[in-house]
Amino acid sequence: MRKLESLKQTHTELQAERDGHVASLREAEAAREQAQEEASVLKRDLESLQSEHATLQESSAKLQQLKETAESAAQAATLRLERLESELSALQECTVGLTGESGTDSREMVARLLSRVGALEAAVAESESKRRALHNALVELKGNIRVFCRVRPSTGGAGSGSVACAADGAGVRVADDAGREHEFRFDRVFRPDASQAAVYAEVSDLVQSALDGYKVCLFSYGQTGAGKTHTMQGTSQLGEGAGIIPRAARQILAAAAALRERGYEYSLEATFVEVYNETLRDLLAGKGARLPDGNAIQHPADGGHTVVLGATRMPVADEADVADVLARAAAARSVEATAMNATSSRSHSVFTLNITGVHAASDAVLRGSLSLVDLAGSERLARSGAEGARAKEACSINRSLSALGDVFQALAARAAHVPYRNSKLTHLLQPCLGGSGKTLMFVNVNPDPASAGETLCSLRFAAKVNAVDTAAKGGAARHVSSLAETGARAVAEAKRKAAGAGVSAGAAGRAVRSRGAL
Repeated sequence: MRKLESLKQTHTELQAERDGHVASLREAEAAREQAQEEASVLKRDLESLQSEHATLQESSAKLQQLKETAESAAQAATLRLERLESELSALQECTVGLTGESGTDSREMVARLLSRVGALEAAVAESESKRRALHNALVELKGNIRVFCRVRPSTGGAGSGSVACAADGAGVRVADDAGREHEFRFDRVFRPDASQAAVYAEVSDLVQSALDGYKVCLFSYGQTGAGKTHTMQGTSQLGEGAGIIPRAARQILAAAAALRERGYEYSLEATFVEVYNETLRDLLAGKGARLPDGNAIQHPADGGHTVVLGATRMPVADEADVADVLARAAAARSVEATAMNATSSRSHSVFTLNITGVHAASDAVLRGSLSLVDLAGSERLARSGAEGARAKEACSINRSLSALGDVFQALAARAAHVPYRNSKLTHLLQPCLGGSGKTLMFVNVNPDPASAGETLCSLRFAAKVNAVDTAAKGGAARHVSSLAETGARAVAEAKRKAAGAGVSAGAAGRAVRSRGAL
């Protein structure tokens, strides 16, 4: 009897063991099926990614080809323009020499020369117009919204930072507090030893766009002490230490002077305001000079210059005027000591140079603007050690930076409504952020290990901005080839019409020299 009970117990145990094995087998089978399904999904994802990668490679190759075409066309247009200007100058000299001569032949020669001068002037104007179009197409191929990263030198010396720059100049890697590495890709990454001149060389094409009549904005973003003000203003107005603002003003003034010889007259006007606790202040009117609330910011519907009601507007004729503007603004800007920096900027400062170019002969009017923005420190409230009024400032700073992020997110999603009016900063910069405007964001980072958390936050924000792809880029890709062709045809046609006047520059020059020898 006991043996039977023992057998029953053994049978029960074996049955339970069998049931356990069956359950395990079923679980294993379910896991296998799930693994197969996951493998199938992963395979489809891989195939999709491979297809997308191939498409991106093909698109990249096409864009590179279009970029090279645009650069070649722009270079050819510039060379043609230089030849036309040289010929025009020679003809003008010939005309002056022949004007004092007497006789019917001389008068006829002068008339033909004047006709040719007029034709060449028209050709020069047309060539300049095509150059602007080609330059804009090239800029849009690079992207109307771009992101550059600049790494400041580490306070601990070489090799002591938490940030590493990729050798290709477009990648950056940062280690977080737990030692995990995060990699980011941008349009350009500047190493700690990058000079101010090297940085400016990468943004000068956007400064040219402002001169060509577009709304352009360059702004620096990052935590306090990451080098934003150094990038924008620099340590001096001249020499190697000069930042983007004085260098941009120098480029614009020089280009305006050169274009005067082509019949353009330029006027420049500067404003310098700060956004402090969502209040606009005029930095050129002294410390704390508030501007009226309400409709203080007005964007003309005809694409004219943005107006900040009540803001001081200073004419700019030379570099000394720019230095005066910067000095007055620096004395009035809101700075306070925080745990991050002894002179932390507690406001967003916006230097705007409004540029108006008029070509009387063709009635062309160009209205461009260049806004150079030094954003307040983006660090989190706890890290800044702010209390009381400083805490209120920090909250206001972060809200406006969040609003800036919302605008970029809406642009990336091609949303029907972009919340420009959610902050004074985004409302002020609206013409540059959307449409045919051009925006370049510098994300400035501090490589010191103690700042790794803030660096990660800055880079993640910058990565979101870098994801924005405006519609203009596609339009540029479609029109680069046609612009190059029409530019070449227009210049050739203008030269053909000019030649129809009946006198070449060389022949006219020989005529003047032969008359002078008599």
